Amino acid sequence: MSTVLDLLRAPEFADDRLTESINIPPYETGRLAQLGLFTDTPLHTTYAKIGIEEGTITIIPARERGGPGNKNMGGDRRETLIPIPHFPLDDAITPSDLQNLTVYGSNYVMQALGNVYNDKLQAMRSKHDATHANLDWGAINGLVIDAENKTLFNLWSHFGVTQPTMSFALSTEATDVAAKNRALKQAIRRNLKGAPSSGVRVFAGADWFDAYVGHASVKEGLKRYRGDTPDPGRDDITDEFRYAGLVVERVEEEFDVRLADNTFETRPAVAANQAVAVPFGTPYFRRYIAPPDTIQDANRAPRPSDKVFVSTDDLPHGKGRDMHTESNVLPVCLRPQVMFKLTL
Repeated sequence: MSTVLDLLRAPEFADDRLTESINIPPYETGRLAQLGLFTDTPLHTTYAKIGIEEGTITIIPARERGGPGNKNMGGDRRETLIPIPHFPLDDAITPSDLQNLTVYGSNYVMQALGNVYNDKLQAMRSKHDATHANLDWGAINGLVIDAENKTLFNLWSHFGVTQPTMSFALSTEATDVAAKNRALKQAIRRNLKGAPSSGVRVFAGADWFDAYVGHASVKEGLKRYRGDTPDPGRDDITDEFRYAGLVVERVEEEFDVRLADNTFETRPAVAANQAVAVPFGTPYFRRYIAPPDTIQDANRAPRPSDKVFVSTDDLPHGKGRDMHTESNVLPVCLRPQVMFKLTL
């Protein structure tokens, strides 16, 4: 007669099935993922090998050792390795998860156990979701920090690039905001160096957003514009604002970071008095995905849809089933000059 542990080891709960379940699409880990800014790029290594040529950062394809290499296309090229961070998260199905679980009829046993698995997977996936969202926001700010305040990747220092900054002078009433919009888009197009783009979106902290929407030149400009754009002098504008060819979105996401003294500090995705402008539809925003830390998956590029991996094993003394999840991802902008910090 099958025991509960036998049922927990059933093919329906095999590692590949659980991995498929935890990655049920759409895997949208936050606002930037919903907008599709980063292109998922699986790797068979635990690092991304990046080449920098004449200020342009491009990825170098991996090749077999001893085989033909990649042709250098000229120019002053150097290479650098970016390690992909590892985010493990463990849980277990224990007797307390099953004790007093009433199941009416043997036909519903597997369904009941499946619900236990799903509850665990959903809770663990939500934490991976939040982790990836934090990484995405860090990437467009050029500084990726984990939950323990460790710097995983500093884009600016790693590549020796200075982040371009533009002041919108929103505290000055005479500022022509529409002209600032045009200047920003022109600067980004110049730094794209001919690469395609579907448009520019500005992610703004609350103070920057309010100053932009409430600026005198914006209100005056909308008096003469009979379109679908809400009028900040009349309408409640809380999330997104389109004006003079630019989309500005208020960002109020925050993340808790554990400091060295074990206290927590809440950090905003975008500083309240700043904004970040990024072009969409370019080839420069990548989210690298490394293989899971298992023998069978070593040197095997995962599927683009698999960002979280699940493995299970028996706990000692029949105490239940151990559940291990991990994700190995890092979002990167391969041409950081296209990301502008905007100040008040």
